[in-house]
Amino acid sequence: MPTNLMEIFLWRDLAIFLLIGSFVGTAISLLLITRPQLMEYFNRIANHWISARHLNHFLDQTISIEFWFYRHHRALGAAVMLGAVYIFIYFGVMFDKHYALRYSQWGIPLGLLDGLFDALVLSSLTGAVVSFMVGLFLCLRPSLLRGIEEGANQWVSSRRAIKMLEVPRDQVESFVVRHMQRVGWLLLLGSICLFFATFRLFV
Repeated sequence: MPTNLMEIFLWRDLAIFLLIGSFVGTAISLLLITRPQLMEYFNRIANHWISARHLNHFLDQTISIEFWFYRHHRALGAAVMLGAVYIFIYFGVMFDKHYALRYSQWGIPLGLLDGLFDALVLSSLTGAVVSFMVGLFLCLRPSLLRGIEEGANQWVSSRRAIKMLEVPRDQVESFVVRHMQRVGWLLLLGSICLFFATFRLFV
């Protein structure tokens, strides 16, 4: 039995959710068995096609910040350089790996954690040096970064991904419509099993 108060609340909510699911499944299964035409009526009401074209139109809009970026390149470069200096000072001077190893409560073996801290420090210092150089270029010669920007600024259209969402997939629904009473009996059996399993575990 869980002793933590949060665990007790979570298990209780799970039990309530499963019990409600078993009752709802029982009601739907009885409708499928006794009133299949009523389920067809509800299915026609609830079955509304939602097109993803509006989402595609929203995702295919470009947001250009290059003009603002190059207009305030000195302030941005100075901010990047200050952030790089702070990271360099923190991980190069202030970071105490032994203190972090002593008071870490992550449950990771000390040998692995020591290697992870070394990798963190090395990657942070490397990133700080690269960021400082980028900030220096932004302050003095932002035009040197235009080549990198043009290479990275490639437009990726979302039409192909959205097109996959526009294909209806109603195989399961068609199967249920053709075999409503059989699906209803299976759903009724599953709902009863779920009810008794939940009742034995949580009550």
